[in-house]
Amino acid sequence: MTFSRAERREPDKGSSQPLFLSLFLLLLAFFIMLNALSTVEQGRSDRVMESVKRAFPSAVRKNIADDPLDADPGQVIGESVRSALGTVFREVLPAVVVEVEASGNPIFVTIPARQVYAPAAGGITPVMEKLAARLAPILNNPPAGSVLDLQILYGVDDAVSQPRREELIFRASETVRTFVDREVDPSVLSAGLEPFDPDSVRLIFRTRPAGASGPALEDGAS
Repeated sequence: MTFSRAERREPDKGSSQPLFLSLFLLLLAFFIMLNALSTVEQGRSDRVMESVKRAFPSAVRKNIADDPLDADPGQVIGESVRSALGTVFREVLPAVVVEVEASGNPIFVTIPARQVYAPAAGGITPVMEKLAARLAPILNNPPAGSVLDLQILYGVDDAVSQPRREELIFRASETVRTFVDREVDPSVLSAGLEPFDPDSVRLIFRTRPAGASGPALEDGAS
């Protein structure tokens, strides 16, 4: 049988190990925190970019005459209008993305371009025709003292050719005409192109006080 005797440790020997371990864990936590802070959250980044685009619309949105689409952010969209718009899109095209600003104004609706305009089917789709028919009464009857504007923006990418741009301008004007044919006041409608998913069309609803000017359009853009 072998016996061993524990060696006596000098009073200060090994006492630095807990200190080094604590410093190591502290540094590890610090670098984890830095990594977390430096990680880009796509959703938050997208919201920031959207805020920049709304603050400087002339830099990112062009109407069909290639002039800036300028629009005052407007007043808060009331609950009744938000509910009515939500009902229309849930019933006609439930798969679309509807975003409401935290301030209540504006409302963004992203629709696949093929659901709006289909050249093979002859132009404006039955879905867009139905949407226009359902949205027309809402646009024509905003809450007292206010106006409800609608912008129709076709997405383009950086590589869009001039013929393609002209085709999209034509599609945007035809989409606006769909609403005009349903007796929507042309002064509340505007159309254009914006740097966005080229396979998407965005409808942007904004309210403004009655009498205030809406998006600036020139050269018969409607």
